Order: sequence, then structure tokens, then C-alpha cells
Amino acid sequence: MHTVAVNVVRYDHPWSVIRDCITSALAQDLDCYTVTVTENGSRDSIKDALLSVFGENPRFKYEDNGTNLGFAGAHNRFIVQSAADIVVPLNPDTILTPGYLRSLTSVFADSRVGAATGKMVKPEPSADGSQLLDGTGIVMSRGRRGRERGQNEVDRGQFDHSHRVFGVSGTASAYRKSALEKVRIGEREYFDEDFFAYWEDLDLSWRLRLAGYECIYEPQAVIYHSRVAGQSKNGYRRPVEFIKHHRRLPLSILRWSWKNQLFCIVKNDFGWSLWRDCPFIIARQIAMLAYIAVFETRTLGAVPDLCRLLPKMLEKRRLIMSKRVVDAKDIGKWFVNK
Repeated sequence: MHTVAVNVVRYDHPWSVIRDCITSALAQDLDCYTVTVTENGSRDSIKDALLSVFGENPRFKYEDNGTNLGFAGAHNRFIVQSAADIVVPLNPDTILTPGYLRSLTSVFADSRVGAATGKMVKPEPSADGSQLLDGTGIVMSRGRRGRERGQNEVDRGQFDHSHRVFGVSGTASAYRKSALEKVRIGEREYFDEDFFAYWEDLDLSWRLRLAGYECIYEPQAVIYHSRVAGQSKNGYRRPVEFIKHHRRLPLSILRWSWKNQLFCIVKNDFGWSLWRDCPFIIARQIAMLAYIAVFETRTLGAVPDLCRLLPKMLEKRRLIMSKRVVDAKDIGKWFVNK
């Protein structure tokens, strides 16, 4: 039986949000697991409240980073110290169904599986009472647009079969610790700490695939997620809606998202599939830059970071490619015209 370690990173999240998340995490139908809350430099402290409510539960642990290490840094610190077979970075804005961890970790019976994700659904139904999906695994276009499959769709059972996906969301996915060790950069960089937040999960999934591991979607693992930043409901098909959606997002998210999706390509793409899809990739990047230049000029503030970090990303690319075991044909089949 696999041992499982769940880590919830808190940064200014309200007590009620953390309480509900931890309550659901500690109510899992599973034996060998722990749940840790890692304080990550919040402006207030809920340590006393956490210990008062959960402190007597032998599965519960509390850690304090003392400063904000970002999503990537905070989870990396936890993962490198964990002795569990499976680690589960968990967003605070999630509620796990009781069988979530059991269903999610069951797929690791296959030694080829490096990561797994479940069916994420939105906690509130739509106006007509329909249950909306939040994500069922990361898929990639030929232009290298990564997106959550099924996001904002009505759940009609269209994703009720377990199968392989390109990648998994960092929201609530499980990772085989030994697989993470094989793709680690340096002493503890599993998630790229230069990303700070956003798209570090796509980057890690890509690296796992390059190392020969599978990423699996398991629909029996159901979790509720209140997403801060996601896709606009109709995407590019409704330009006005798309623009309004982006303008509601914090500036930091816009800059991280633009910069980090570029770095995912710089670090991980290669070979025949890259050359095959260059027209799609270039067209998408030109379109994004044009959109930013017209409607989102503040996002251009990420350019200095892009330039500063590019040499470092190229060095990471060298390390990633030295560990690659798949060829361009194998990875290229994941990039589709959608």
C-alpha cells in the first residue's frame, strides 16, 4: 500500500476556506496518509485555530515557511522532506469527496504512472442547476496552448472514463515521489521556482512525459474547486467576454501566465514535432503579443523578467534534455488541433 502525503499551502486564505478544505482532506477513506498545512508568509496567523480544531488528529501536521516562497517553492520544500510514496499538492480552495485520495492513488499500481488527476467540478451549479466541470486533465494544442480539458462544460458524463492525458493540474493532483526525483532540477526543484506560480504544473507534467512517465485522469476521484483564474467560458469565440474576463484578473497572474507559458516551450519542446508545429506556435505567440499590446499593456511589465531568466531557462533545458527518454514522434502525438 502506498503512503500518501497531502500538502495545503496557505497564503492569506480565510480561516473558513482552510477549515473546510482540511476537514474534507482528513475525512478520506484511506489509511496511510497525512495532511499538512504549510503557512507561506500570510499577513495573519491561523495556527492557533488550526491546532485547536485539528491538532489532536494524528494525521494532521503544521509547518511554517516564515516567508512567501510561492506555490512552487512552498510545495518543493514539502516534497523534498517527505518520505511518502505519493505526494499531493492541494489548493486551499478545494473540497475533496471522501473517496478522492483512494481513487486517485489507485492508478499508481501501474509503475509507469508518474502523476494522476481527478475530475474537478465547480462547487456551485449553474443557473439551470447543471453541474459544471472545472477540469479533467491538461491537453495541448499544436500552438502549445495548454488548457484544462472540459473546463466550464456541463458534466454530462462525457469524461467518465479513465485514460491518459498530457498533464495534470497542480490544484489537487498526485505525484509519484520517485518519478519527481528523476525529473528534479538541482537539490529540490520539482516545480520550477522561477515560475513562482502558474503553469508550473504544465512544465512538471511535460518533464515527466519526457522522462517516460504517464499522466492519468481518474474520473472516480471527484473534487470541488473554486478557481481564481481560468478560461473564459467561450474562449476566443466571444472576444468581448474574453477581454472582460482577462481584465478582472490580477496583474501578477497575467504576467506570470504569459511569461511562464513561454518558458514551458523554451524548456521542454524539441525536435520534429516542434519544427512541424512552428507555424502554429509562432502565430499564437504573435496573436498573444498583439492582444497584450492593445488591450493588456501592463502585462508587458513581464518583459524584464523574461529577459533576465531566459539564460537560466536555457540551462534548465539542457538538463531536461539530458534526461529525456522519449522521441519527438512520441511527444508530438499529444499536440492536436483543438
